[in-house]
Amino acid sequence: MKVAIIGGGIAGYHLLNELLKHKNSKQHEIMVFDDTNHLGRGMAFQRDDSELLLNYPSNLISLKKNKPDDFYRWVKSNQSMEEIQEDEGDNRDAEGNIYFSRQLFGDYLEQAMNKLTKKKRVTTVNHRVTAMTPRLGGYELKAGDHSYEVDVVFLVPGQLPAVDHYQLTGTPGFIEWPYPLEALDVDTDKTYAVIGSGLSGLDCIRYLTDQGLNQVIAASRNGQVQAVRGKAMTYQFEHFTSQTFDAIKKRYHGLLPLAALIDVFKKECEAQGVDYKRWLNFDRRDPVKALQHDIRNHGDIGDIHSILYQMQHHGYELWPYLSKTDKETFMANYEAKIKENMNPMPEPSAEELLELISRHRAVIKGGLKAVEYKYRKYRLQYEDGTEDRVHYVINATGPAKHVTDTDPGELLRHLLDEQLISENPYGGINVMPHDNRVISPFGVADDFIVLGQLTGGVNYGNNGVYELLLEAKRVVKHFYRRR
Repeated sequence: MKVAIIGGGIAGYHLLNELLKHKNSKQHEIMVFDDTNHLGRGMAFQRDDSELLLNYPSNLISLKKNKPDDFYRWVKSNQSMEEIQEDEGDNRDAEGNIYFSRQLFGDYLEQAMNKLTKKKRVTTVNHRVTAMTPRLGGYELKAGDHSYEVDVVFLVPGQLPAVDHYQLTGTPGFIEWPYPLEALDVDTDKTYAVIGSGLSGLDCIRYLTDQGLNQVIAASRNGQVQAVRGKAMTYQFEHFTSQTFDAIKKRYHGLLPLAALIDVFKKECEAQGVDYKRWLNFDRRDPVKALQHDIRNHGDIGDIHSILYQMQHHGYELWPYLSKTDKETFMANYEAKIKENMNPMPEPSAEELLELISRHRAVIKGGLKAVEYKYRKYRLQYEDGTEDRVHYVINATGPAKHVTDTDPGELLRHLLDEQLISENPYGGINVMPHDNRVISPFGVADDFIVLGQLTGGVNYGNNGVYELLLEAKRVVKHFYRRR
């Protein structure tokens, strides 16, 4: 059987690793498709400025499920701490956890992928797939100038491009996507603004000021910054468990009422001694007060971050079973507050941001309502009637959630046009819960499976290193059960 993996980033790595580990995979030929710049790194961990940090402590993140410090050990075996500190700085939080750069994690991931792709059953094709056509018993893939016949396709395309909220594409000085930041030719005689005050916006602020800009404006609708990561904890859940969810589904004929899940969440927080109200009700609209608050409460705020992080691992078995009304209620009333605590920034980055704000080199503004290009400058217009004028605008709003909100690339455009995939109203495309088989207008495809952010409308919160590992394990297990 010929198996294609389209995409060689971190989800592609986890998938290939799980396929190769399975006892029934020995007769398979596996082809991994991606261009040389992204094979083994993806977009998230591409080569870039060494000061762009992972937002998770490097001694607690790993490609291996049972070895959380594997990356840290790999770094120590390949580089001295003195070399890293000279290149990246000594980025430690209050607990002494160290944060390395994303590109360094990319080196670790690339080396791990190279080991897998050198195995006899694996072939790499250093071109992106641009078309996929169903054939009797499989698919024909077009990549570069060649076509490839395969029996099964695993699509792992990574993140979608950003949304151009203000239709600025094509105007002079508009940067649609910030990464790699080190590729930007920064003109220190000009003025810059960043659309977005989340983690990508923070990257832009840190990089641009480091390049010598006197001031960078980061503007968004709410003007809020991400929470600052606190002390990492590990909990043994008593209530927020698969067994609890199965019991609720049995009681409600397959559904999981949001009210019941909120009750389970509260019980778990109470059992673990986590004061969720204190953190989730905190008003983060003043970025300086929010950052100072989080740093001052580094130990305690880690409680809610850690419990939300562990709960995220259950997203795939919760979200598909909420009613449409409950999903809308969750998104309207809870999602924003949870998300600002789900991917916290490193404490060293927060301290640097506070310093930049105090020196007026970083300005974070909310109430952005429009951006237009006029008379060779961008005009950022705010709800209070004020306006900023700059020469360059960087779109740092993060990856799109919905496929048709952006240009998803040649392959996804083709798949949508041929109706081999269909949009999910909550993000990405429609797939079956648990096993990620694609649902199209023609039915469920046993031989076409998708992993990663593109399944986010079904697998809620599956966008982290560990979450993608768990997803790959689950999908491969179901795949071989069907063989």
